Parts: sequence; structure tokens; C-alpha cells
Amino acid sequence: MFDRWMNNTLHIENLRIDELILPGSHDSGYDKKAPNAFLPQEITQDVSPQEQVAAGVRVLDLRVEFYSSKPVGRAHRFQIFHMTSSGRTVSVDILDMVNDFYDTPSTKSARAREIFILDFHEFKNFTPQAHQELCELINSKIGYRSISKDLRHLTLDQLWNQHPGKTVVIAYNHFTQNSDFWPGVEQKWSGDNVMTTQQLKAFMDEVATQYKPSYVLRSIQCAKYVLPFFVPDDFSNKIDTWFESNDENSYIQKFFIINTDWTTRSRIVLNCLHANQFRGRQKNTHNDTQASFSGE
Repeated sequence: MFDRWMNNTLHIENLRIDELILPGSHDSGYDKKAPNAFLPQEITQDVSPQEQVAAGVRVLDLRVEFYSSKPVGRAHRFQIFHMTSSGRTVSVDILDMVNDFYDTPSTKSARAREIFILDFHEFKNFTPQAHQELCELINSKIGYRSISKDLRHLTLDQLWNQHPGKTVVIAYNHFTQNSDFWPGVEQKWSGDNVMTTQQLKAFMDEVATQYKPSYVLRSIQCAKYVLPFFVPDDFSNKIDTWFESNDENSYIQKFFIINTDWTTRSRIVLNCLHANQFRGRQKNTHNDTQASFSGE
């Protein structure tokens, strides 16, 4: 069900991509199953990016390290890192994974309307040439799926019908000549890795009041570390409580992308699915009201 939840969500077609309420994973490529997952301080997810997206995650938070010592064209030239490399690569674990998600014959039609945001958010040991090389790699693998930023004004219904097969937003948090890429996701982070859940909630309350301009991709970083071992905290019970979707007035309606650690432990995907129904219906009602006032 969750591998195709956007396709099955009522009223979501009324929303633009930047208006969606989306489940994201924080430090998406550093999971327990990663080749170099040795230090608990770095591991933020239980399962691979492939399993995350199959479980409904639709925004991947990607931090990429460039290895100039690796031969050009080799996958390990661009690796996912947190503090150190997880051993996962952009080429195989992200780009090939995305293609596999859409192209698996048994689920191809059911997944055709799922939208991903790949947030290339942080870059380590990069040069201008490395950025160019990574952008070329992204384009060569999934460029034909890319939703150009020129299409950012379209609703999902318009995208699905006018641009079938365009399903992936490349958000790139660095200047690039590629006009199709979107700016990086505006990640709202408290600036403090170690805090109580009450302090994190207070920060979230502050972010919830902030205006988001149209077409800007914005996330709340709902993640923190816990002492004494300084490891990513699991407060899934709080996430389930805070973001429980009941109606159009639920707290989750104040947010857009919600990035969490241990994402598959919580009900965040289900709550996002439910919340988008209300947001989409409310927008449609608002548009109908405006049309009636204008005499259309």
C-alpha cells in the first residue's frame, strides 16, 4: 500500500509539489544495512533507501562525499556520508534504486504517479568539476524523469496528465548550470543536536508560524541526538502524537516535508497520507469559492 500511497490518496491531485505534506528521512543513506555502518553515532535509519521508499518515504536527505581517488565512472566516486561514508553510493543506492522503483514490471503502473524529492543537501570535498560530474551523472541516470523547476507551478493532476513519467524533483543545494534542478530544500533545523523533546517541540512550534513562499521546498528537521552516547534519538511515540492527522486543523497541517530519524518506526507515512487529503480538499474548496465569487 505505502509504495503507491500518493496514487491512492484522495484530493492530493489538487496540490503542487511544494504544497504536499511529505514523509522524509533524515540522513537517508546512513542506515543499519549500509556497508560501513559501524558507528552508532552515525546511523539514523533502520533500512536502506530502497526499503524506505517502498515503505512510503518520498523525500531523501542526501549528503554526498566526492572521492577524487576513485576512477571516473566508478560508483564509489560519489558516496553518501554523515560524518564518514556509509559505503552507499549515489549511482547505485539512489539513482539506480529510483529507476528500479518505477520500472519493476509487477508494480510499474501502480507506482507511476509517486513523486520523489532527492535533496542533495550537503557536499564534502567537492570541486566545481565534481559538481559538474555529479550533475551529469544524475542527468544520465534519471534526467528523463526529472520534474523541471519550470513546472513547479503545476498541480499533481496537471503533472500526471500533461507530463507523464516526470516524477522526480532534483533539489540541489549548490549553484549549478542545470536549469532543471530546483534549489535545495530549505531545511529548518534548531541548530542544536542535543535537546529534550520539549525543546524540539518548542522549536517546531516556532517554525509552524513562519510563512513559506510559494514554490519553496521546506522541511522541518524533526531529529535530535541523546546523551550519554550521542546517538540519534528514537522518539517515534512523540512523532506519532505530534503529527497525528485527524482533520484540517491538525498540527501536521502546519508543515510540508517532515524529516525524521528511524522513519520507518513511526506512523509518519500514514499521517502524511491522511493529512494530504484534507489539504487537497481544502485547496479545492478554496478554489471553487474564488471561482464563484469571480463569476466563473
